[in-house]
Formats: sequence, structure tokens, C-alpha cells
Amino acid sequence: MSLTLENPPTVCVLGFGMAGRPIARGLAEAGAAKVRVWKRPPWRPEHIDASAHPAILMTQSTEEALEGAGLVLSLVTPESALEAARGASPFIRDAVYLDLNTTTPEAKREIGRVIEAGGGHPVDGAICDPAEVYGHEVVTLISGPGAKRLSEAMARYGMRLQVLSERVGDASALKVVRSVFTKGLMMTFLESIEAARRCGLVEELLESIAGTVEGLPLRDLALSLAGTSLIVAERRAQEMEGVVSALESLGVDSHISAASLEKFRWLQGFDFHEELGGVPPESVEAMLRALGKIFDPSTKPAS
Repeated sequence: MSLTLENPPTVCVLGFGMAGRPIARGLAEAGAAKVRVWKRPPWRPEHIDASAHPAILMTQSTEEALEGAGLVLSLVTPESALEAARGASPFIRDAVYLDLNTTTPEAKREIGRVIEAGGGHPVDGAICDPAEVYGHEVVTLISGPGAKRLSEAMARYGMRLQVLSERVGDASALKVVRSVFTKGLMMTFLESIEAARRCGLVEELLESIAGTVEGLPLRDLALSLAGTSLIVAERRAQEMEGVVSALESLGVDSHISAASLEKFRWLQGFDFHEELGGVPPESVEAMLRALGKIFDPSTKPAS
């Protein structure tokens, strides 16, 4: 791998949008030898302003952008991530190609194969927080054969690259499953807060939720909520029937609550209350064994 702690790297940034601009600017200010940027035209005023740094060079082609680069950051769009990799592969030489686009694990593996064919070193990346807020210091999960050395090499420039494994695709896989929680939570909040607004109880709702989520460490809270759901699914389903009815009477869209109701009804068919003796799983391992039964394709709920 060409990146070393001793040599300030020349970084190529493909894409100069909401993530690319602050990351490129941050790396330039942190001491990267050169940050070579390529994006599809047009160049708007915000792009010109963000590139106003002596170390940032705006280029006219992927080939020009990759010239002398030890690290390539792909920050295009999910739809064009593979196309960007194919365009970079002939010029990648021995560079590290860190794909930070939000795509599927399989898409990242395909991108990895394209980069390896050109002699480069693919690393899968998943940005966990807003890059427009944290810039190049945004926490980023990475995985791939060169992930550890990349993390060590770029730490001196402020990049917070957290290594998961040596397998390309793992970082994106974790972001996918993390998004089940984070994006679902966003929609749950929207539905709940809108209902509270209709009732004039927004502050009371937020205070009540805070008491629940701040009372336990997240790991314990997750075990408590998920574990309890396994053994009291029937009661939870009955409660959610009332919730959906109440939301409808308030004129609030109930998609999230209705989906929760269907999930609880589905869980009823496994009868975990009897299997677990009416006691929620006491460890993550025990809960995972129960979940294994639920999601095993050969297992069907009781009719």
C-alpha cells in the first residue's frame, strides 16, 4: 500500500457534494500534500468557494484527478458509484480506493473487484454522521484488506476511520442494519410527535421518552425492549390496535404504528411466552438464539 505515516498523501476526491466538499477542505487544511477534485459539471459557486485552498486542485477528468494520488475517496452518488470505480480503475495504479457511497454490500464487493483489476486497493467505507458537520473528521466505518493500514495512515490528518474487518462489504452491511434502527427511529419520532402535537402534549412526550431511553445503557434497553416483545407479543398487538385507532381518530398517518401492529401479530405465532417460561431473555446471546428461530427460513409460526 502506498500510503505511509511519513509521507503526506495526495488525495483524490471523486464527487464534490455535501460530503465531498467539507471532507476535501478538511484534508487540505489538515496537511494533505494535495487534494485533487473531480466532479461532473457544472461547477456552482458553492463548489468554487469550497475549493479556494492552495492544496485543492480542481481537475477536468478522472485521469487528471488520480494523478499521483495515494488515496482516492469516492463520494459520488449510490447510482454512479460503480461507474466511478470503472472510470478510475485504469488510472488507479497502487492507490487505496475508499468508497464512501451508501450502497449495498454486494455493490461494494463488485466495486472492489473493479478496483483490484486495475491494481488498486479497495476499502469499503460507511459514513456514520453528517459529513457537512464533522468534515473529514466524521466517524467512518471501514473494512477491507488495507483498512487497518489506511486508518493508521490517515489518523494523523484527523480522519476517524474505525476498522471493522478485512472483508470489503462489512462496513456497508453494518450501515444497512444500523439504518433499520436509525431511519425507523426517525419515522417513529415523526409519527409520535405529530400525534402529540395534535394533543398539545409535545413537551410531555419528549420528557416521557427521555425518561425511558436515558434510564438504561443502550445495550440493556435494547435487550429489555426486544426481549419483552418476544413474550408479550399478544398484549403488545392489542395495545397497538388501540394506538392505530387513536391515530386515525386524530387524523395522523399511522404507517409506522400499523407496521408495528403487524409485526407483533406475526410474533404471536411463535409462542415465546411458553417457550421462555414467561421470562425475557437475560442476555444478548439468549435473545439471538430466539431471533434465530424467528428468522430461520425453515421455521414457520404456529397457525
